[in-house]
Amino acid sequence: MHVVDESAIWPELTRTGTTIRVRVLADNGRTAEVQVEDCGVWARQGQIHHVPSSAVRLR
Repeated sequence: MHVVDESAIWPELTRTGTTIRVRVLADNGRTAEVQVEDCGVWARQGQIHHVPSSAVRLR
């Protein structure tokens, strides 16, 4: 299972957010395209976002 912190999606919201499960759709080593698998404070299931590849980690 891959996860990212919501702050990777919205850097301006570093004080809030949580760690969310994501499905990696694409990753070129620099930027990853991810689909949200559950809900966080701001992220909702099914949304697609681009985050730094370094923000995606296995749990």
